[in-house]
Amino acid sequence: MRGCAGTELLLAGLLLAGCGGSPVQSIPALQCDGVANTVLAVGAHLVLDLTGSNGCLRLPAAPAGGTEHLVVAVSANGTETLNGVAAGFTLMARPDTFAPPALRLPARTAGPEIEDPAADFHAMLRARDRERAPEVRRALAGLRAARLTVPPQVGDQRSFQVCRTDACTGFVAVSATARYVGTRSAIFLDDVVPTGGYTTQDLDAIGLLFDQQLHPIDTLAFGSESDIDGNGVVVVLLSDQVNALSPQCAKTHSIIVGYFYGAADLDPSDPNSNHGEVFYGIVPDPSKPTCFSKSFVQAHLGPVFIHEFQHMISYNHHVLQGGGAAEETWLNEGLSHFAEELGGRLVTPGSCMAGNCMAQFARGNVGNAYDYLSDPAAHFLVEAGKSTGTLAERGANWLFVRWLLDRSPTDPILGTDLTRRFEGADQPGGTVLTGSANVVAVAQIFDANPSFAQLLGEWHLANWATALPGFSEPSARLLYTSWNLPLAFTQIGLVPYPLRPDSTDGADYTLQGTLRGGSGSYLRLVQSSLTPAVAVGLYTGNPAVLMPRVAVVRLR
Repeated sequence: MRGCAGTELLLAGLLLAGCGGSPVQSIPALQCDGVANTVLAVGAHLVLDLTGSNGCLRLPAAPAGGTEHLVVAVSANGTETLNGVAAGFTLMARPDTFAPPALRLPARTAGPEIEDPAADFHAMLRARDRERAPEVRRALAGLRAARLTVPPQVGDQRSFQVCRTDACTGFVAVSATARYVGTRSAIFLDDVVPTGGYTTQDLDAIGLLFDQQLHPIDTLAFGSESDIDGNGVVVVLLSDQVNALSPQCAKTHSIIVGYFYGAADLDPSDPNSNHGEVFYGIVPDPSKPTCFSKSFVQAHLGPVFIHEFQHMISYNHHVLQGGGAAEETWLNEGLSHFAEELGGRLVTPGSCMAGNCMAQFARGNVGNAYDYLSDPAAHFLVEAGKSTGTLAERGANWLFVRWLLDRSPTDPILGTDLTRRFEGADQPGGTVLTGSANVVAVAQIFDANPSFAQLLGEWHLANWATALPGFSEPSARLLYTSWNLPLAFTQIGLVPYPLRPDSTDGADYTLQGTLRGGSGSYLRLVQSSLTPAVAVGLYTGNPAVLMPRVAVVRLR
């Protein structure tokens, strides 16, 4: 479990643990005197800061035929912190009488996060990329060694330093030989690998896939990679030392398929640097078919390369060109998972396993999104800087980026105008913007005056509204236009739609738990015909850090 962002705080009579432990059962009284009703037409929505209204939202009495609202309590803090922003909260609904509430429903706290070793490994690398960005730039600025001018040739041999464990606290020297050299990549195969692995035809197919499809897709979407060694290609090392990074894969069902480590390989002063742009990938091992069957390896190398290549491009534009920090992990991962989706949409079917590119490249995103929507309050969107890397968080990262790109005024499917802006791809100096500040700057393409809190609230509302048959609203901000999420989940056997908000008719309702950075807790208010007004209260520990907001939409 993650550490907490704050200490115990006393607010409005509510004592809560800032790290999301079991809150003390002291329930504040709703104080809605002087607070005006929030009246919405069907389909209309608002994202509200309730600081000036005693944490209170008032919804009017229901008309004939009844009404329904969705309310989401959200932490709008988009800052990536070491341990993640998290604090206790109470969400309540009462008949609009302003009487002190009595606790009716039992307190609820989120269950434990399920950690994923492979996602944890990648999150660790991204954190190190951010931490070491200044020293990488200093080392490159002082580099005087002669640069290569030509790519390697087939048959060339060299030694690589590869992470020894999934903590990458040490390195192993691996000798390898160039087996494929193309226009954009050079593939080196470990000189000692299990028998029954890659053939020459397999390696040619991998190289051509990257050269002819993955490289053009990523560079169009995100911009160009760096070339600090001047060899004109991205080097790929395929080695069973990468297999060794997942020693418990049969038990955990989590495999590190490949990686990019910019903070080491692009830092010429690092003793373990490979002094250039390098990807690492697994090899088939017939002796371990549960983890490294040839069919599994071949199916997953393409998605991991297009994913990691986005990280390489991002590092170039943010750190080497922009002179700033590496992109924050949550947004960096969201863009890399979107790169996988691009592979599913744009790689030619004949180049994909069984001809189904979307299944090969993007199925994992859909499954991760399902896991996130199954319990949004249990997971971060803006995860900790040293995130444990849950796949549900990766699902949130992809969903948020996907929803943003759906707002593109020129191409809501591919979103190229937004993706290139995220990386500063069309600016000689790259970009120094990261995280929520980068999101707000990019959103100016489709919103004259965006705020992270507004975008975040609308995204949460969209996660529910997009699954409602016949729902529409004038701005189309509460829908995914590129995906039919309920259908996508159904097609991979995940039913029913995972997001299941609590529901109340306005009678006494109380929920206590932990609100995490960028994430939220959902509540349906279903008022039958001609029923009284309802008051909703949101109280949080450490509101200055949590930045609580209430997003509300009238559904009918």
